[in-house]
Amino acid sequence: MMKLIVEIDHDTTSIQFDEEGTMMIYRNLKKVPALTKDQLVLYFKGREAQSVDYGQTIDKKILKEADSLVTISVPWDIEGRELAQQMLEVWQKNALKTTGLFEEQKIAVNRYPIVARHQERLFELLTTFGFENKKVKAKPAKAQHRWNKQVSEIPFYIDYNNAKGEVIWQKRNEMRLLAGAKLTQEMPLNKDGSVGFSARLTEKLRADYADKISNYTTTEDIIFKSVNEVGIFLYYAGTNGWLVFKDKDGKTIDEYTVVK
Repeated sequence: MMKLIVEIDHDTTSIQFDEEGTMMIYRNLKKVPALTKDQLVLYFKGREAQSVDYGQTIDKKILKEADSLVTISVPWDIEGRELAQQMLEVWQKNALKTTGLFEEQKIAVNRYPIVARHQERLFELLTTFGFENKKVKAKPAKAQHRWNKQVSEIPFYIDYNNAKGEVIWQKRNEMRLLAGAKLTQEMPLNKDGSVGFSARLTEKLRADYADKISNYTTTEDIIFKSVNEVGIFLYYAGTNGWLVFKDKDGKTIDEYTVVK
């Protein structure tokens, strides 16, 4: 456990840790003061370290490409360049494209354990204050779907979680669920036994169309606005409806309408 003393203002964050350690985070790079002693200097773009250095100078060219700057004092019993080397190697091992602005060197075997421990502590601090020490996988973009004339002429069938139905995507914002659809009867609950958000939406939708439902079967066609809304109504959602709605040959509505 580390005890921290933190001071935050508009442009900087000062973090004191242990007895001698100080980390400074600069967000306004027009107001970065000159260094008065050798320090670790980390240049960040977004939340990832772009470059690491050790010394008393700040590289103005690299600074222009950075979003934030971090300086860290180094304990007397650790060689600063060895600590910079250890941080660089771990970042690169974690698939970051961090570069070293110092002359790279091997870490002495007898000093490696203390250097590695200090690097781990610094990484914990950086993570705590919003920086990443490994490559973050980008979330895949949500698939986009587009209505077209062809798809409006194709019936799609639903058979999921004891629900069955037939739908026609007749207009861009109109999805017709044909009469005779079978609704899932058992309401899914959260682990603590409470009713979840999707289940509440389902009950609300079913109440809205109660005059078109008898014994968990629809008695008239119902117009919904989207694939998702049909899924909520029929089977309490919980899955990707674009992969559930299929034509007579098993081709999904996603395959017909996804924008590539």
